Amino acid sequence: MSNLLKTSIPLFSLLITQLHAAGHMFNKNSPYLLGDWQGKRTELLNQGIKFDSNLMIDTAYLADGGYDSGHSPKYASQLLIGSTLDLEKLANLTGLSLRATITARQGQSLSSEDISDPTAPQIANVQANYGRGNSKSRLTEFSLEKNFKDYGLSIKLGRLGIGTDFNVMSCEFQNNSFCAAQMGKWQSGIWYNSPISQWGGRIKYQLQPELSAQIGVYEYNPKNALERHGWNLNTDQADGVTIPIEVMWQPRSFINGLAGTYRIGAMYNSADDLKNQKNIRTGKGENHTYGAWFNFDQQLTSMGSGKQGLHSFANFTFHNRNTNKVDHSQQIGLKYYGVFISHPEDNLGFGLNRIHLNDRFTEGKAQFNADAEYNVELNYSYNPAKWLMLHPSLQYIVHPGATKNKDNAWVFALGTKINF
Repeated sequence: MSNLLKTSIPLFSLLITQLHAAGHMFNKNSPYLLGDWQGKRTELLNQGIKFDSNLMIDTAYLADGGYDSGHSPKYASQLLIGSTLDLEKLANLTGLSLRATITARQGQSLSSEDISDPTAPQIANVQANYGRGNSKSRLTEFSLEKNFKDYGLSIKLGRLGIGTDFNVMSCEFQNNSFCAAQMGKWQSGIWYNSPISQWGGRIKYQLQPELSAQIGVYEYNPKNALERHGWNLNTDQADGVTIPIEVMWQPRSFINGLAGTYRIGAMYNSADDLKNQKNIRTGKGENHTYGAWFNFDQQLTSMGSGKQGLHSFANFTFHNRNTNKVDHSQQIGLKYYGVFISHPEDNLGFGLNRIHLNDRFTEGKAQFNADAEYNVELNYSYNPAKWLMLHPSLQYIVHPGATKNKDNAWVFALGTKINF
């Protein structure tokens, strides 16, 4: 990979120089910093080739409380490079598409280094892009999807993240307790979201125009989660499978005649190796685990057109008390798009999350003198250009690590996203 990077960086720099010279960069009305490549990008899209790339940086500073405040801010970043090929346009293969995504993460975690008590586990992370640590480069997705439009059927196979299709939630907060599929946060030893991928497949069936159901089967291989195995494709250490099922209702007109998305689902995992699946009270091996969820995103008011107005969201998860440290979590919040008419895509967000530790895990451990950790975030997403998002936030963590041994933490944060 080092030789590839050494070759790619100069070429990428040359491309930027040429585009800048041509005057096509930094147009605030373009969705891409690098512009439309003199029309070539749109031409390729019409032919069935879509490119996407972005850089996200989460910066966070512990202003007060926690384990060790007063240090320099910490940052965590993710670079994503991806492409989607419409094989119907490119090769006349009806309903077929190919998706490939590579990500690279690096940085430091404020939650693990400055907020969490070393005697208690870190639970949530104030920087969502450090959710799986310094994972370096990873093959995050390589999938083939076939849509049978006449039958309302979709089949996807390949290297996938479970949260890409199941328990899906948007990621418009910096604290990871409000970002993406929550099953991948609180049952994270079993359920792998992006940037981790695993071999798997998903079948989705459109029962009615607003109602669908889906089921997936994914390899469970703890090797995939290791930082040094981002490109692991073998199944040497596979231990059973993870099977999620989900029903999704997407009413076009519900509360106040506005659209929403509602999901309810459950998952079963068949891992039976002691090092992967054990009873958290006795330490004896278990041969399965399970979990369930319910989440929704509902627009409540409308101002103008599109998504402008007030939106509500919530996510509730439930976990097997025999095997999981977290037995349930609750997340609720509000988002308002278009606070200022001149910036309809900007949004103001507020979220509250509670993560409850399983008493079978905490019994006999004096450090766990609080039942749960609470995370609160207030943020604003500002888009000075269509390709740039700035995301300042104030976070408050109550009982970090579900312990009262350390003060509640105040965190100032800034998220940045650049679409290339």
